[in-house]
Amino acid sequence: MTRKKRKTSGARRRVYRIARKKFRRSGVIVARRKSRSSVGNRAEGIRRNAFQTGRHEGFERGRRDGYALGLERGRAAAAAQPPAPTPSLLPPVDALVVSAGYIASMDIIIIQPFEALRRRGGFSYAIHEEGTVTREMIAAAHTIVFVRNVEPAALELLKVAHELGKRTIYVIDDNFLEIPPTSEVGRYYRDPERQEACRQFLTLAHIVKVDAPELGSYIEAVFNRPTMYFSASVDFEWLDGVERLPRQSGPLVIGYEGTSKEEEFAAVVPALRRILRYYGGFVSFEFIGYMPPGLEGLPNITYTEGGVDYRTFIRSLKQRAWDIGIAPLSTTLFNNGKTNNKLREYSACGIPGIYSDSPVYRPWVTHGENGYLVPHTEEGWYAGLCTMIDNPDLREQIRIQAETKARELFSLDNCADAWREHIFGH
Repeated sequence: MTRKKRKTSGARRRVYRIARKKFRRSGVIVARRKSRSSVGNRAEGIRRNAFQTGRHEGFERGRRDGYALGLERGRAAAAAQPPAPTPSLLPPVDALVVSAGYIASMDIIIIQPFEALRRRGGFSYAIHEEGTVTREMIAAAHTIVFVRNVEPAALELLKVAHELGKRTIYVIDDNFLEIPPTSEVGRYYRDPERQEACRQFLTLAHIVKVDAPELGSYIEAVFNRPTMYFSASVDFEWLDGVERLPRQSGPLVIGYEGTSKEEEFAAVVPALRRILRYYGGFVSFEFIGYMPPGLEGLPNITYTEGGVDYRTFIRSLKQRAWDIGIAPLSTTLFNNGKTNNKLREYSACGIPGIYSDSPVYRPWVTHGENGYLVPHTEEGWYAGLCTMIDNPDLREQIRIQAETKARELFSLDNCADAWREHIFGH
């Protein structure tokens, strides 16, 4: 069935056209209104986008600034922490000894007690001269022990040890800051760079170990820091099997062993010459390692070179069986810092000693019992020598009591115990 097209009258068509015109006008009006609304929406969107963008950029900037601040604080905190240990391929040791060079005092103040600790077990050590020490050696050790070092290069090793978090000990048995520049040795230590290096060691080392109470007092006063003092030792096992050479006849023997001491003998040589004149062939003098000027060529005087290893030396000293040993020492800032080495050696070897009445010997000698103290003058030495020469019973009494006292005060076990307790802390 075909649908018929409806016919529209002219009047109705006019109404329709008017309505469409109105609608179009209305549509234009509506469109214009919508267009104004869209502009406002777009502005609002721009503002919203700008806010979001700004907020995002602020967040990013804050994140970056916060990261930078955190990184800076982290680095500062890391710098304040002890550095991580440097890996080492060397076997670990409890102590690395950095030596300024070998002298007899190395045997006395380091090797003897360290060997005693090693023999007990649970302790290991290595000794190297300062010019051969490497960073890896330092990294492998728990404690670094510097002995008599004054070279600037050795001071750099101390700084490396601290950088690696190591414990440092500075062992000094002479007052290098007060040594007179009147000899080659004195001029060496009085070099300005070495003096400054010595001061830095005394300032920076965790522990300063001294071998004389007076040296400790000097360092404490000048550097306002504590020091550790305990006496060095004698290894009596080296001496117990050694017999004193018997002497049935011949002159009484007065001896001295040591290095050059020209200034110390200035007051003593005149007294010795007087003794030779007065007693003649009844007395003789033996010198090991040093012959005082003014005695060369005189009768009844012999001289023997030093330089042998310490064990051989100390055993030979006991065998000589001197009747009297002399230890002259004037009172100066430098000398007062010296160790009581002569007292230990003479006493351990059963030699009655005459000592200058100085701070080095005074605390250890009970006058007339384990030694004989004299004023450090020509008259003092002359009178003291005469008294000891003329009194064999006094000499024997001093000989016996001196050795007994030395075994009590200067035993190797006591010294090793002190190192373990006061230095290594276990």
